[in-house]
Amino acid sequence: MNPQVTRHTPGQLDLLAEMVAAFPAPTEGGRLLDIGTGAGHAARAFRDAGWEVSATGFDIERYGGDEASLGAGIELHQNVDICDMALFPDGHFDMIWCAHVLEHVLDTGRALAEIRRILKPGGRLLITVPPFKHDVVGGHVHVGWNLGYLVYVLAVAGFDLRAGRFVHHGYNLFGVAERGEGPLEGMRFSNGDLEMLRDAGRLPEGVDFQQNFPGNLERLNWQWSVPPQELPRPRGHLRHPPEIPRMRIGLFVPWITKGLGGTENVGHQMANAMAERGHEVVIFTFDDQRAAPRWPLAQGIRLVHLSEDEDERADQQMALDVAVHGLDLLVGLHMNRTFTRYIRCARRLGLPIVLSEHIDPRMPNWIGRFDADERAATFFGATLIHVLTDAFRHTLGPLHADRVRVVPNTVRPAKHLAEPGADVALKVLMTVSRLVPRKNVDVLISAFARLAPEFPDWRLRIVGDGPEEASLKALARTAGIADQVDFAGEIADPYPLFETAHLFALPSTVEGFPLVTCEAMAHGLPIVGYALCNGLNQQVVPGVNGVLAKGWQDVPSLAEALRPLMRDAALRRQMGAASAQRFANTYGAERIHDAWEAMFAEAVEIGADSTRPNQRQRMMLALDELVWGPQPLVEKRIF
Repeated sequence: MNPQVTRHTPGQLDLLAEMVAAFPAPTEGGRLLDIGTGAGHAARAFRDAGWEVSATGFDIERYGGDEASLGAGIELHQNVDICDMALFPDGHFDMIWCAHVLEHVLDTGRALAEIRRILKPGGRLLITVPPFKHDVVGGHVHVGWNLGYLVYVLAVAGFDLRAGRFVHHGYNLFGVAERGEGPLEGMRFSNGDLEMLRDAGRLPEGVDFQQNFPGNLERLNWQWSVPPQELPRPRGHLRHPPEIPRMRIGLFVPWITKGLGGTENVGHQMANAMAERGHEVVIFTFDDQRAAPRWPLAQGIRLVHLSEDEDERADQQMALDVAVHGLDLLVGLHMNRTFTRYIRCARRLGLPIVLSEHIDPRMPNWIGRFDADERAATFFGATLIHVLTDAFRHTLGPLHADRVRVVPNTVRPAKHLAEPGADVALKVLMTVSRLVPRKNVDVLISAFARLAPEFPDWRLRIVGDGPEEASLKALARTAGIADQVDFAGEIADPYPLFETAHLFALPSTVEGFPLVTCEAMAHGLPIVGYALCNGLNQQVVPGVNGVLAKGWQDVPSLAEALRPLMRDAALRRQMGAASAQRFANTYGAERIHDAWEAMFAEAVEIGADSTRPNQRQRMMLALDELVWGPQPLVEKRIF
């Protein structure tokens, strides 16, 4: 059996789990048909949930499926044409699962008519089709859909979508539709049909269905009841299954020889992951001293030291230093207007570029390092834009939307899990942070001071250094808890300290996607922080793997969030286990590395000179003015 062809489509197991939970088998027995069963994942899942399952498929041996592998209780019918399923009588099935079949069918309307015919009145169709792509694939006679187009086609075919649910997840455009009354009379298959379907109540609520409505929706009336376990691959133009070629990737990692910050951490992870997957990797960093990297790099990764100057001469030399490596792609990690330097370099060399932003985008604007207008103009120069959470996606306007990819951070796995519920004499509340004002470590000390008399068997461990260290030590003395607060300083590898902690807190209200809380999750620690903190509020599910406090730098609410976990060992044990599971399922390294690799390959495939909308071309001219001044760009180029 070839494992390459038995892999499931990214994201499809999440949808299958959701549907099995959403539609339990009727108590009197329910019939379900799996059209195009492949390796039989869906057929077996619905059978195990109590459904009476039939399955069809062509050449299912290619997918690792056969009658024996499907197992007992599944009636297999091979080589059944979806456009002519005469072996099944009218109204025979309560539900039909049809995943990644319609792209193989020339006559989509006839196929959907047959599905309607064999469904019972009120029966449901659970259908998956692939997103649009430019690649031509043997067997695929349809280039793909978007979510709005899927809704329209199902409505035209006579399905009832009033209670329909639709989502774009992974490599799947998925919908739930009921059998419906049949095609609407009077359709002209021309302008006005959308409005006719809308006025007849054939379309779901939530979208203004009219001529030229934007169909590239993320979801429509969709809510997960079973949280997805698989991180969707970035959408775009990738072949499927992914056949990612070897790439030559250049990463701008600004201070990898000088600091241990989050951007440098992620940069070295990206570089190492791509090198370990066989790609050629070069790191460019700004360092006149030409020091060694402070993060360990995989064998074969080249490090190039660039000038710390930021003038035109330095930019010309940067372009020369990059050009000699013959790269396929540039990736720029940063969080401020240094992005414009990356864009200039990429444009001079004709290379695609991914801009990878590693902070809450509000922060550089607040401190005057990269205002919102500058950011929006600069990002028009990116082939793809990488942000860390969906909340950050929405800070960019609709002209950027098609190029934004959301991939969170990851960290290396823990060697040994913590024991947050351990019955020990001394318990540790831990935080890891630069000691600077925006990290709010003073708020954590003040909150701990409120709790210290009630919990004399707890200590606060602060890992990190910075300019606030002296004032924070003074605050602990003033609060009378100096003997319960340990300042551990900067530690190159804090993992052994995570292993001996019992609870983790991050009091920031502004982050990107904090790595330290990922590390705490990897070690199986419950987490406390503020609900306002983007990234953190994605990692922590309140009441599941931690507690989120209300307010902005609010000491009482942070103390109240800490109290139940400091009091209850069983709760810490339960939430700690949930943290470890959530990290493995959602933020594990393999998942995130897959998503990074797919994003980079997509950018290479798009290329530097892909066609842009007129509005974007106008904005690129504005960007030229921003980064070069009023002179024509051609006069500034060095190649």
